Amino acid sequence: MEETSVQRLARVLRALVLIAFVCNLLVMPLVPGLAIRAVGAGTDQIFLVFRAMFGLSGGSALESVWQFLADALWGVWTDKLLSLVTLFLWLCGTCTAVILWQAKKVLDTILVQKPFQMTNARCLHRAAVCCWIISGAALVRLGLWLWADGTPAPLFTYTALFIPAFFMAGLLFQVMSALFRQASELKEDQDLTI
Repeated sequence: MEETSVQRLARVLRALVLIAFVCNLLVMPLVPGLAIRAVGAGTDQIFLVFRAMFGLSGGSALESVWQFLADALWGVWTDKLLSLVTLFLWLCGTCTAVILWQAKKVLDTILVQKPFQMTNARCLHRAAVCCWIISGAALVRLGLWLWADGTPAPLFTYTALFIPAFFMAGLLFQVMSALFRQASELKEDQDLTI
């Protein structure tokens, strides 16, 4: 049977989803270092590592890299702000990985031309829950940030955008889940009718 245009698009989208999923998993171990970089701590250490790598300082490059990694991993958990940022990014990264995996599962059913299944409804419901978790975590982070800063500056950050964006994405996934559930029930009824 000839592949339809929907299947071709689903195949391309599936490849993109898998690439994003793998990139997401590869970045997860780097989150503590990214948290240090985002908060602004440890920038002197980063420059020392680069200087050591290019032979601009007295110590060996490998020693400097190991020292930086040890400082980054230990420093994250000794500072409250860094640990909160790290936990927030890990939670969002985990939820994003789950959303991407659920999308892959839905696209797999489209590729075999059997999209109206209860499994797709469950996958979309899981994606909705993950979106709401990200939205809730962003709301908590924004609240803590506003309380700590005492200024409205955090309202103009990407964290503030996460709240409505992921809440609405969760609603959209939930509506799609209900549509897939209803379509699968209608399909089951049709299959039982002689």
